[in-house]
Amino acid sequence: MLPARATVGLELALFLGLASPLLAEWFETTSASSRLSYALLVPVLALVLALRAGRASPARPERSPTSAAACAGLAAGALATGSLSGVFTLSLLAVPLSTLAFVARWCGPGGLRRFAPALAFLFLMVPPPMPLMDRVNPLLTEASGETAVTLLAPFDAHTSWAGSTLSFRGWTLIVAEVCSGSGTLLMLGTLHAFLAGLFRMRPAAALGLIALALPVALVVNGVRIASSALVIDRFGPGAAQGIAHELLGQGVVVCGAALVVLAVERRSARAALAGG
Repeated sequence: MLPARATVGLELALFLGLASPLLAEWFETTSASSRLSYALLVPVLALVLALRAGRASPARPERSPTSAAACAGLAAGALATGSLSGVFTLSLLAVPLSTLAFVARWCGPGGLRRFAPALAFLFLMVPPPMPLMDRVNPLLTEASGETAVTLLAPFDAHTSWAGSTLSFRGWTLIVAEVCSGSGTLLMLGTLHAFLAGLFRMRPAAALGLIALALPVALVVNGVRIASSALVIDRFGPGAAQGIAHELLGQGVVVCGAALVVLAVERRSARAALAGG
């Protein structure tokens, strides 16, 4: 009979062997899309949350709990259904569900509770269906445009937005679909979920923080559009092309994310002092 560590290693190797084609397709799909590239960091951040939970793990249960069998059954069902229907995101659900089953099998209910933030976060590696995002994109574009109009109003009271076009001081800016804000929303939603797990927030507070990702993403994307308009008005249309435009957009998103991290960290520090 194999020792426990050898059994764990064998099961893990078997799982990785079976899941490797799925993970390879996931890597290829997410790395090829700017909207979905955030998902590449999800397994790494989930590991950070798992390590944050502590090195010591609960003792292995004598019997495999029912939750392990249930999660394994759900993983098999997701993989089979996704393969038969050709829906990749459904097949990919088998990976976090299998991880749930593995943790339940070797750590029991105590392990599921201990690693709950990391296990829940791991589901974010499954990207949302693209047909759903294609329906959401126009709504995000409209909301981001209206936010940009509000921000630009002090500079030009006649600033207007129609469809995906911004009119500002005689300039006409057409916002491309890639700048609709869906990528920013997915990235910030993932960041908010990670911070909720990192600071071990209560479920209600965690859900509230994740829900805030939508208005924050709209503000950040509105700032991106407004700042582009201001730069074009100051330096001409060439400033809205090439690497300078990309750096401006990425800089706004990075600054927005940094402010979110700072705000959550400060709030958590104040809560810890009040509790202490």
